[in-house]
Parts: sequence; C-alpha cells; structure tokens
Amino acid sequence: MTNIATLDLYDEETEEAESTRPPIKLARFADDWSMADWVVGSGSVLLALASAGFFTWSFVVSIRSPDYFQEAALANMPPKTDRIETGSLDMANAMPAPQIVRLREPTADDYQIVMVFKDEALLATRNELMRVKVGSVVPGLGSIRSITSGPSSPVIVAENATLRSAPATP
Repeated sequence: MTNIATLDLYDEETEEAESTRPPIKLARFADDWSMADWVVGSGSVLLALASAGFFTWSFVVSIRSPDYFQEAALANMPPKTDRIETGSLDMANAMPAPQIVRLREPTADDYQIVMVFKDEALLATRNELMRVKVGSVVPGLGSIRSITSGPSSPVIVAENATLRSAPATP
C-alpha cells in the first residue's frame, strides 16, 4: 500500500497578502446603485424580456395561422348591421344640424322666386336664399305643394300662400 501524503500549502505570507488585496468587483455599477436603481433596472430587463416573448409568440402564431387574429377579433364583435351599408347613425353620435336664428319669422310677402328648375326652386328673402322642392317646409309658407314653371311665370303653391313671379318686362 502506498501512503498518500497531503500537502498543506498554508503560508502566513500568502494569507496576509490576500487580506490586503481589494475584493473582486463584478461590475463597476454594482456598488454605486441604490435600491431604486436596482428596481428600475430589473423592471426594465423584465419588460424587455416580456416584450420579446410576446413578439415571439405573436410572430409564431401569425406564421402558423395567418387568420388567427382576424378570426379572434370577429368572434368578439357583437352582431350588428353594417353602418356603412345601411348609412344609419346612432342618434347620440349624430352631428347636430346648425340652427338658423332670425330676428322675426318671414311671411309670404318676404319671399321672391329667383329661379325654377324641374321640381325645385330657389326662393329669396332679404337675408336668406333657400332651395326648396315639393314637400319642403318653409317658414311663413308652410309645406310646398307644387312647383310649376309655366311659359309666362313660375308658380309655387304652398300650404299658406301661392307665390307668382312677375313676368319679365322688356
């Protein structure tokens, strides 16, 4: 049998040299960082890892099933009529119409016929110009019943009055 001797490398000079040697630093910033720096740094690293993970997941899903996200969005939509096809709007979202403010309501005497074309006419007051057609409601005249343009002068028959244009004089 052989005896194995153990060597003790203990040296007093080596121990003293190690005690005066500066400690090994892992990084320069490790000693200078406060607790807030560590929290913000760790949070930033976790956010970066989570973002990379989400991007990887969404990329893999879109490669394997290109319609996945579109089908998921359509599955969560409530069934409603397509507003573009029907042209309907919610009353809450409808744009308000401007309101006309007048000093006084016009009367039938205030209107003049400017022009008649087909079943529409242009009527003028001192302050306004209106385009009307059969069925329009005009302040002071009421509902327009008929618009005719005869050879001599146009005639507009309304609920409250009949307007005639004076023939042109040469």
